[in-house]
Amino acid sequence: MAEDRYLPAFVSFAPFYTVACLLVFGAWYLYGGLWRYAGINDMNRIILANLCTTVIQVTGTMAFFTRMPITYYLIGGVLQFSFIVIIRFGYRVLLVEKRRLRSRGKINTVVVGSGENGRRVVKNLEETDSYKPVAIYSNFGSGVMDGIPITNTLTLDGMGAVFIADPLLSSNERMKIREATEKAGIEFHDYTGYFSNLGGRLSLTELLATIRGPVTVDIEGKESVYDSGETALSALTEKYTVEDISGDRMRIKLKPTGQMTTQEALRAAYAAVIGDEQSPTGGHR
Repeated sequence: MAEDRYLPAFVSFAPFYTVACLLVFGAWYLYGGLWRYAGINDMNRIILANLCTTVIQVTGTMAFFTRMPITYYLIGGVLQFSFIVIIRFGYRVLLVEKRRLRSRGKINTVVVGSGENGRRVVKNLEETDSYKPVAIYSNFGSGVMDGIPITNTLTLDGMGAVFIADPLLSSNERMKIREATEKAGIEFHDYTGYFSNLGGRLSLTELLATIRGPVTVDIEGKESVYDSGETALSALTEKYTVEDISGDRMRIKLKPTGQMTTQEALRAAYAAVIGDEQSPTGGHR
């Protein structure tokens, strides 16, 4: 009978196969990962690890016990792969569904700015119980950021709030958005309320990454003009901190040592954009 032939082989080989799986999965770093961040790299490792264990299963049973049916190898490999994927990605799926359920009843929100500050604001809003980012407005093309569509047309239909997350947005554009939100009767919040998440420091890398036009860099009285923030960033080989931000064309004063606090950076950046000597006190507008 088939069970008299195959069952003893299965039972006898199972302990060796279990040890082999533990070793293979350890070699492919399937242990110790954070399940909430499981992604494509984890899937690739799971596939390769299962291919290895399938080869061990086939060669081990045929070499030391008996040849098992083809369906045994196929079904066993598929089930093992499926169970590992469910275990590894199930927790992340639950988190996504939980976040989706929590988003019900939230205020649909537009985030203005697709740079690093925009990403920070989106992340902060997603963690709140009040706002749901559904669109990102940017003058620099379209696409997707963190699953949220980027558009170059500001649409307020169906929206309940707008968050400004672009520190280089001109005063005219800022005023137009404010007037549009007031006319539509929806909330308007300034990005500056989220600058506190920078941990009290203004990152030169993050600042230059948002500047797409010409920028003048002043280092201890020596000025250099660059076509963009990216060009300036590649030219600055040493470590600097931001001391002052001013001028219509964005002039940044750097110093080799020292730190600029969040409030100082906020006051300088806001004055440069708005053209007002008085800085806000922080928080949402």
